[in-house]
Amino acid sequence: MIDDTVGKKILLAIAFFCLLLLVAAPSAVAQNCWGVSVGFKPITELGSDTYKGYSGGLYLGGRNERPWVHDTCGRAFARQIQPLDRSGTVDPVQGRIVLLSIGMSNTTQEFSAFKSIADKDPNKNPKLMIVDGAQGGQTAALIADPSAGFWVEVERRLLAAGVGNQQVQIVWLKEADANPTQAFPTHALLLQSELENIVRLLKSRYPNLKITYVSSRTYAGYATSTLNPEPYAYESGFAVKWMIERQIGGDTSLAFSGSRTRAPWLSWGPYLWADGMTPRVDRFIWQCGDCQADGTHPSSSGQAKVANLLLSFFKTDPTAIPWFVGSPGTSVEDQPSTQRVQFHLHQNYPNPFNPETAISFQLLAHSFVTIKVYDLLGREVSTLVDGIRMPGSHAVRWDASGFPSGIYFCRLEVRPLPGDGRSGFIETRKMVLAR
Repeated sequence: MIDDTVGKKILLAIAFFCLLLLVAAPSAVAQNCWGVSVGFKPITELGSDTYKGYSGGLYLGGRNERPWVHDTCGRAFARQIQPLDRSGTVDPVQGRIVLLSIGMSNTTQEFSAFKSIADKDPNKNPKLMIVDGAQGGQTAALIADPSAGFWVEVERRLLAAGVGNQQVQIVWLKEADANPTQAFPTHALLLQSELENIVRLLKSRYPNLKITYVSSRTYAGYATSTLNPEPYAYESGFAVKWMIERQIGGDTSLAFSGSRTRAPWLSWGPYLWADGMTPRVDRFIWQCGDCQADGTHPSSSGQAKVANLLLSFFKTDPTAIPWFVGSPGTSVEDQPSTQRVQFHLHQNYPNPFNPETAISFQLLAHSFVTIKVYDLLGREVSTLVDGIRMPGSHAVRWDASGFPSGIYFCRLEVRPLPGDGRSGFIETRKMVLAR
């Protein structure tokens, strides 16, 4: 049996050893590893539910898919992206397409990991230059200021990569504010306002910028600091959602086309939040080990998780495939020019109109044809043609009596009959009802 003196010495030695561990390896114990869940549903899984009275879904109506009209515009912008030289002139040989990250410390850590794996991916467009512009400590409130030093450093990084402002055509934006304290939705509305200022600033600094993908924060239930814990990390997703919804709704301060363009076309990038160890529908989780000591910044495994989500997104999203993998998508909207002549939707006349307009189209062969009209939010408001039509020229009229003034989209879809080897065809025209 060990006497009391020896036992006390052993206990003291164990205590001293534990103290050394605490001093030498604080990262091993700093996280709140008991914070495995905060009980929130991911915005992508709210469905018809709400969070504190606010609907979920990445987009309107609780849905996670872009409205059809907004998606069509994004695909069109993606097809316009080409290699540019330093002056912004198309140069298929020496030109570059720049994908730039904008954001704070989490953003640069995650995007650096993404760049590392993306640059090694054999399917990546060789003309694509990935540049990490995100910087530690640079919150949304700071970089919303056009005179912030952040922008000087971004320009330095572009120059170091051998490219310039005119070549930036795509941005991944992920931002947050430090130490938020306001109740929801106040802090989320403030972040939304700052994000809107940032995307307008992006467009002014990078005139050829066409697309900006936005993501919100990762899970922060393991956080031990006030930097950006839950529920603020989760609620930052609403700031992104509301900004994109404003653009889809036609807010002129976020216009992405026309003579008064003020912002790039906006879309969600990958949604990064999951409720800790509670799996999302896609089985995605955040473990304590995915965070650094503060429980807020990603560890190497957390960085890899976001990097792989980004890579998957850019290789599969229809608005990213044309420029990320280096060739146009193969959807029916990307038909060669010869077929576009053979199947064609003419611009309606008159345009603008009130209340009627004529819509004409050309068919190469007997085909099943639909012509539908959509409003600015992508909702179908009228079906003008739905059936088989013979080859040749055709025309229909749309009587918009009873519809409010505004922008509408006419969409022609041609599908081949059984046994016809031709591809399908889709074309869209913008129409303006002006009373």
